[in-house]
Amino acid sequence: MTDLLLSTAQTILRDSLGDQASFREGQWEAISSIVQNRQRLVVVQRTGWGKSLVYFIATRLMREQNRGLTILISPLLSLMRNQIEQTTKFGLLATRIDSTNPDDHASIERAILNNEIDLLLISPERLGNDKFRANVWNHIHEKIGLLVVDEVHCISDWGHDFRPDYRRVMNILSELSLDTPILGTTATANTRVIEDVQSILGENVQVSRGSLMRDTLQLYTYPEPRSIAYRLVLLSHLLKSIKGTGIIYCTTIRDCETVAQWLQTDGFEVEAYHSQVSNREELENRLLKNDVRALVASVALGMGFDKPDLSFVIHFQLPGSIISYYQQIGRAGRGIDNAYIILMHGKEDRDIQEYFIDNAFPRLDIILQVANEFDTDRIFSLAMLENEFNLKRATANKIIQQLEIEGFIFKTSDGYRKTGQSIPNFVRWEQLTAKRYQELDQMEAFIASQGCLMQFLADALEDPTYPQQCGRCKGCRSLESKFVLNQDDYESVQKFLLEGDPIWIEARKQWAGRNIITPRAKLNHINEAGLALSFYNDDGWGKRVKNGKYNDNYFDDKLVDASVDLIRTHWSDQIQWVTNIPSTRHPVLVPNFAKRLANKLNLPYIDAIQCYNPYPEQKTRQNSQLKLQNISDAFRIKSDIPHSPVLLVDDMIVSGWSLTLVGWLLREQKVKQVFPFVLAMVVGNM
Repeated sequence: MTDLLLSTAQTILRDSLGDQASFREGQWEAISSIVQNRQRLVVVQRTGWGKSLVYFIATRLMREQNRGLTILISPLLSLMRNQIEQTTKFGLLATRIDSTNPDDHASIERAILNNEIDLLLISPERLGNDKFRANVWNHIHEKIGLLVVDEVHCISDWGHDFRPDYRRVMNILSELSLDTPILGTTATANTRVIEDVQSILGENVQVSRGSLMRDTLQLYTYPEPRSIAYRLVLLSHLLKSIKGTGIIYCTTIRDCETVAQWLQTDGFEVEAYHSQVSNREELENRLLKNDVRALVASVALGMGFDKPDLSFVIHFQLPGSIISYYQQIGRAGRGIDNAYIILMHGKEDRDIQEYFIDNAFPRLDIILQVANEFDTDRIFSLAMLENEFNLKRATANKIIQQLEIEGFIFKTSDGYRKTGQSIPNFVRWEQLTAKRYQELDQMEAFIASQGCLMQFLADALEDPTYPQQCGRCKGCRSLESKFVLNQDDYESVQKFLLEGDPIWIEARKQWAGRNIITPRAKLNHINEAGLALSFYNDDGWGKRVKNGKYNDNYFDDKLVDASVDLIRTHWSDQIQWVTNIPSTRHPVLVPNFAKRLANKLNLPYIDAIQCYNPYPEQKTRQNSQLKLQNISDAFRIKSDIPHSPVLLVDDMIVSGWSLTLVGWLLREQKVKQVFPFVLAMVVGNM
């Protein structure tokens, strides 16, 4: 039986990948343990080793034995799309059920129940979907041929990319037939994560673990932190020096856009790729076809993207951990002999990563407050939680999600209520936060390392093969950068950062809840689309704005001149007068700026708005409804103001409710148009 099965598997492999294809060490053993022994197995192998090949061929073999379909739990849509494309090579009929194809769900569900599908891809969140459980899961869970948990490190609290919804996998294990094989795959799991995954997947879980060394990658780091302008010039230099296509990773969406725009300005065919881009699949295909030189990407382009000839991965900023860094560089050098892996960073990078760490989990005291309120048998909606506990929508969602996954609450038609279980132990969240800081420290140690960089990665990932030095990286070859900053190029970048694309402020069209301002939800008066000169604390005007507000209590003339240029470019002769939103905490700062701005625009400045009811700082309110409520009775419009279009000035915008409310009040006083203008837009805590 074993010889016949191996022969069949080899035939499938060659038919799929070519006559010269053969199994790598450990691949056939993994397939055999699943198909013949119905094993529970965790495969930890480097990116590009061929983990997907294991479950594709195992699925094909089991389907030929008339066993049930394979369920593949996968974390990212981009990864699902890539996996479905690969299945066609192996003669499998695969499909997915996710948020992007709701119109196809009914036909897909029928095909599944008719046993016409070989492999179904779902996200872990789908396991908590009542409709999916009723229409699909409850009919097939005892007939599943194979359950695959891709990127299985996500199931562990200690995994670098822990996702609470992956804990739903724990809840379905008891619903499977006892002899259903389970396969977990990952390239990024240390010993602690592997042990945690084993305990979750149950008794007798086997582990297949290989070397994580990548002999096609040439690693290079720039240990000194550099400004954004410096790094943009360096990036242009690197793209002129390195051939082929690649990925440039940035930490934030804003940086993806900035870097992509600069490289486009400098003549490179690149595109930004992040969670807010609507045509991600198209961009992936363009990179696969070499129609773009690079994608400037967030972590949205990571696990599963497979382009064998990707020749470089450049990090514009410091990643949060060695494990996520290894995951990202693993996109390169899969089918070529040499790929360049380059890491640069800035002084602000640690602050950004600390912000992500601190916001990954809600504070323990808040979670316990919410849980204790549920303990009184109250029923909560999401909106009630937000307002009663002063929570951001994202934080309230995380709390609800975790309490539901832990079985402490359940959803009803009226909201969420307690199940009867005791409050879960969330102390581990604090432990995880401490672990994330340790991982960030380790990442900083990596960029400063003088030794073999690949060996540093292997040691950090607890590679069981104890690899030797790679002989290729910066440390092994004692390489030093020959890059010399050209002053003209540097000034071009600085000019680009100061003059970049306009930052538009979308006008709000609805109030945050009824009866705070009016009984109506929809605004009857809407501002014009506004403009911001900068993002707060960025390398363009943002740092100058920050210094003016918090150090000098004065916005200098260069900010006035830049604002005048921006306003004239986009609003020319539309504005007839200028006013500003007053502040009791900084009573002189913005009026002084607005008056000088009006003077340069040759427009009258009118002190039209009074703050007659001082309010707590908006940053103390965590969600939209509370922010609006906080200022609902703060402002009053003075009498005898012009009805012609007005420029409404403020220093910064976070939620936009002050501009929305004051603009509405001005329109209520018959002002024809309100054009909001701010010096800086605040994103997150940046």
